[in-house]
Amino acid sequence: MSASDREQQHQWVVDSIEEDMASIEVDGGRMITVPLSTLPHGTREGQVLRVSRQHSSDGWRSTLVIELDPPATQRALEESARQVGKNVKQKNDPGGDIVL
Repeated sequence: MSASDREQQHQWVVDSIEEDMASIEVDGGRMITVPLSTLPHGTREGQVLRVSRQHSSDGWRSTLVIELDPPATQRALEESARQVGKNVKQKNDPGGDIVL
């Protein structure tokens, strides 16, 4: 097993937290649900987490390291604000093609 096979990096984004469970978007794709107690203390919705998974050389153990990633969270918030800003109605925009 090569070094790259033993360690993998992932990015998790906390989508929602309900009843001590967190809904997580993994690497911009699939969703998983994990107990909130497995995440760093104080984890909140919208935060980005850096996840490293390491396998032992004998394949009998897998270790996850889950860390808050403040710079990635800030970048995600800025990108979200830009996306929302694109949808802001201009002063001269009547607001669509429906007239009431």
